[in-house]
Amino acid sequence: MSLAKTRFNPALGANWRLRAFIANYGVYIALLALLLAAAVLTPKLYDVNTIAVVMRQASQLGIVAIGQTMILLVAGLDLSVGGIFFMTSIVVAEVTNGRDEMVIPAILISLALGALIGAGNGVLVTKRRVPPFVATLGMLVLVKGATQAYTRGVPGGFVPDILGIVNQSWFVLSIPLLLWLGLNAFFIFVLRGTAYGRKVYAVGSNSEAAHLSGIPVDAIRISVYILGSCLAVVSGVVLTGYVGYVDRFIGTGLELDSIAAAIVGGTAFVGGRGGLLGTIAGVLMIQILSTMAILMGLDIEVQFIIKGLVILGAVTLYSVASTEE
Repeated sequence: MSLAKTRFNPALGANWRLRAFIANYGVYIALLALLLAAAVLTPKLYDVNTIAVVMRQASQLGIVAIGQTMILLVAGLDLSVGGIFFMTSIVVAEVTNGRDEMVIPAILISLALGALIGAGNGVLVTKRRVPPFVATLGMLVLVKGATQAYTRGVPGGFVPDILGIVNQSWFVLSIPLLLWLGLNAFFIFVLRGTAYGRKVYAVGSNSEAAHLSGIPVDAIRISVYILGSCLAVVSGVVLTGYVGYVDRFIGTGLELDSIAAAIVGGTAFVGGRGGLLGTIAGVLMIQILSTMAILMGLDIEVQFIIKGLVILGAVTLYSVASTEE
């Protein structure tokens, strides 16, 4: 889950080895336990059609969670992605107006706007020293307000038929799932195999030391926010194609679920620790929990309580596991 897994050192005792084991593998054990519980409580989860739906929805969440993980790795946070989903839906519908040939321009415009929003977040956090929570929450309100003002509260346009391709599936495979897997493979390589990835971890671990070693700390943070916003645009395009019409509530809750998935997967709020493999497991846990709650007929309030308990449990467990004796 982290850039380099914690090494077991027998000289430090069994308690330390247990903590290191939890830190490195806890989320995977929890995911396995959840799957075993699902076999007893909601066996319908293992129906092929249900698995296909779970994986498609996990992909939509997972694409956002990639960016959210990278932002958390530099000790940041991004709540503005909720506004980006809505903005992307509006841009796609307005620019294309149902015309397939206008999809590429619509996506490019959405990516440009997303990059601008991400850069704004990054500048506020780095240059103006605004706390990430406040900066991105303010950007969320700004983007939603601007979008509402542009449409005057009545979104127009039509979603082109070609975006319906995201609903194509082959057994449990689908376009969103393949896209999620491809993006994960690319960004895992970026984080683990490139100088840029090492700089991301260095900035999150100790920004002052990173600055003294010559790393452009502010530039790295701004670039990560831009990447996060662009990935939110990609997820917004997928969601728009999946829904098939303009919806002001599109992607509602995904910004918080993406943070939850990264945290459950072992990415630390303080930065410098975590990774995308853990986030993949975290995404699957969040989505499976939601699906199990629906299959069990639980009210939405109960679903929120369960998610909250899982997040608090994960944070507590990782905190205990990382505490030095």
